[in-house]
Amino acid sequence: MRARAGFTLVEVLLAVVLIDVGLLALVASSAVLVRETNALRLRNAALRAATNRLQRLGAAGCQPVSGSATTADGIREDWIVTVTAAGLIDIRDSVSFAVGTTTRGAVLRTKLPC
Repeated sequence: MRARAGFTLVEVLLAVVLIDVGLLALVASSAVLVRETNALRLRNAALRAATNRLQRLGAAGCQPVSGSATTADGIREDWIVTVTAAGLIDIRDSVSFAVGTTTRGAVLRTKLPC
């Protein structure tokens, strides 16, 4: 009897298993990529909000002020402006945002002349 050309059942099953493992790895890495992209988008929005706040507070003059705000994206912002004895205003703005179950944040600070 002559052997026929083709794949055995074991070879086909092994190929299917290897393809499944590769596809599962691709799906897992895609989920990580989406999660990190979302975290970077939120961080960018938080830093943009803090930068805008620093510019507005710096242009407002030499008045001590403090406050807080929360945006629609869930970004919490706390700021404080103090006037130093050297004739400078010290502006500090901290922002925090939630990424999944963790909270991340950043602090921007500057000193400007009165």
